[in-house]
Amino acid sequence: MSIKKRITMRDIASAAGVSQPTVSLVLNGSQSIKLAEATKKKVLDAAQKLGYEHKRASHSKGRPKKIALVINGLNHYDPFIEAVNAAREAAWQQDRVLVTFDYSNDKLLAAQIQNEIEQGEYDGLIYASSMTRALSPNISIDAPTVLLNCYCKDHSDLPSILPADKLGAYKVTEHLLAQGYHRIGMICGEKWMDASTDRLNGYRQALINNDIIPDEALVKEGNWSLKEAHQQTLALLDLPNPPEAIFIGSDYMAIGCYQAIAERGLSIPGDIALVSFDNQQVASEFTPGLTSVELPYSDMGRQSVETLIELVNKQPLMSPTIKVEGDVIVRESSVRQ
Repeated sequence: MSIKKRITMRDIASAAGVSQPTVSLVLNGSQSIKLAEATKKKVLDAAQKLGYEHKRASHSKGRPKKIALVINGLNHYDPFIEAVNAAREAAWQQDRVLVTFDYSNDKLLAAQIQNEIEQGEYDGLIYASSMTRALSPNISIDAPTVLLNCYCKDHSDLPSILPADKLGAYKVTEHLLAQGYHRIGMICGEKWMDASTDRLNGYRQALINNDIIPDEALVKEGNWSLKEAHQQTLALLDLPNPPEAIFIGSDYMAIGCYQAIAERGLSIPGDIALVSFDNQQVASEFTPGLTSVELPYSDMGRQSVETLIELVNKQPLMSPTIKVEGDVIVRESSVRQ
């Protein structure tokens, strides 16, 4: 089952040219910080144009119901924080408080967290991973459970909310093909990771479906590293028959790619086109702007709460696995001149 993305505060921030915290302040009517009226108008106009609906839930008094979100390690700069924030907002819309626990590979801490959840009258559990992967949850409670950005091979009946990485890679490769590029290279992440293999498979499938045999000489492993992406871009440019376009596995790696192309005195997209994955804020700040597939963490976080509430209410699920699509955000880097 596939879920299409919804308009998020990040979309509004991009359209209005402001930060996401500014959008949150405006839409929530915060009086704690004074914002210019022109800024407020830009945000509200962008929200209306995009069709964003900001719902305000009614909240019951007394002791709140709780949902536990358990994750194994999360840094404040990890883009997966968007999924956690969206889950918190969605839980509050459902008149529930999301309580986040991070056990960071500490088995003793995990056991204490499990005890806290079992004693704390939680409606259910969201078990999350900042890296898309198969895992066996270290915490198990006798309550409705949803897996966010992960799945369990031993318990395939557990609902899993995952990014549709293969589809996103397929769509962005199709975009390059539609622009008239046929010799397309790819710099992927570490090949043992689900995100890398799914994006690589989507790239290959798009080529095959357009009668192009994938050339393995055009596929390089970048290990999610800026430095490695820089070196692999130079390697692609040094081929006897270099690519016309490059699909980079992440926006972060794209920084190294831009550097390598500039070093060779080449232009984007005049000499070589670029597309990427994640659609982090940096993608819109490149010169030229970077075409990127949105990694739909916000929608995934929201969907995890909605799925958990369905389980709590004993509603039948359409599918145990829900894959959330991210749009291709087209910018100058891939548009043929």
